[in-house]
Amino acid sequence: MEIQAAIAKVDRYSSPEQGDKIEVIERPNGGISFVMAEGKISGRRSKMVTMKAVHRTMTLISEGIHDGASARAVLSGIKSEHQNRAEVNLSIISCDLESSTIVITKNHTIPILFIRDGIVDFLRLEADLEGNESGTPSVYQFAIDRESTFVLFSDGIYSAGQQTNQPIDLPMLLESMLDEQEPSVQGLADFILTSAISQDTGRPRDDMTVLVVRIANTRTKGIRQVNIHFPI
Repeated sequence: MEIQAAIAKVDRYSSPEQGDKIEVIERPNGGISFVMAEGKISGRRSKMVTMKAVHRTMTLISEGIHDGASARAVLSGIKSEHQNRAEVNLSIISCDLESSTIVITKNHTIPILFIRDGIVDFLRLEADLEGNESGTPSVYQFAIDRESTFVLFSDGIYSAGQQTNQPIDLPMLLESMLDEQEPSVQGLADFILTSAISQDTGRPRDDMTVLVVRIANTRTKGIRQVNIHFPI
């Protein structure tokens, strides 16, 4: 088996200030973690708060601190520093080889898609169903299963098309795509991002970030690869 992952993102239309950030780090006891955040101060996007959240979380994970404890410490510290004026949507998805599990940590109700055997649906997580108004991180663990795919995305993707009363229907879009082809993880990420931009009539109303993580039943000779395309 191998872990395959891809990221696709775009900034809000005509905005110089990025709100989303995502980074990847290898875990000290085996595996890999992706950390995604969107920070705000007094309701306005803040690149500084976003970067603090991501980098501090990555530092704690690299020191062997569990994802949930890392998220709680980082979010509590940022709130204290900014006198409760700062908010962060924080998501962590880890392929933890020590426990042979997928660990998902998040403090918001933006759902996560799960794909297996051509079926696409939102993960039914307790915090999403009950509503997480406190911003306290919740942690979920799933056994590492072959040919399973997780899709995380920011609020800009989830809310695409709402202002024109044409909200994006991600499960339906992906199921129709999977009926016709077997896309790569990058193909999936690009398709979701392109669809969301289209729902916002070509002008994203918020930063958009998509992360696709797949446990694939293949192995490419032990070679680890990272591909980056960064417009400047």
